[in-house]
Amino acid sequence: DLQVKMSRGLKIMADCKIEDCVSKDWDAIACPGGMPGAERLRDSKALEELLKKQAGAEKVTAAVCASPAVIFGSHGLLPGKAVCYPAPKFLEILGERCVADAPVVQDGHIITGTGPGTSLQFALKIVEKLYGKEKAEELAKA
Repeated sequence: DLQVKMSRGLKIMADCKIEDCVSKDWDAIACPGGMPGAERLRDSKALEELLKKQAGAEKVTAAVCASPAVIFGSHGLLPGKAVCYPAPKFLEILGERCVADAPVVQDGHIITGTGPGTSLQFALKIVEKLYGKEKAEELAKA
């Protein structure tokens, strides 16, 4: 079944199962946040394989909210600097990597964001990395 129910009851239809994505190449992979979704994504062997392949190729690998700590932290993908949702249990995982008071952090090809309130900034940072600062600024003004 390709229908997925989100934590707040929203239902979306996936294009395919994640297992079907492992053999493909991606310009960017962005992990959404929220619990328990971040834990479910962390436990997906297919996603772990995808993320490690993506990071190994130094292609955009992004996570927001709980996911930088829960997913990237569990799979050894945290860069030198990162942010996540500011709950103590997540901040503890980031430790000294945590950048205080930053809504979004880019460290090389890894982009992390703090949560729903900074999702536009997070998305624009991904656009900037993929298409350049000018395109991100254009979209920010739209």
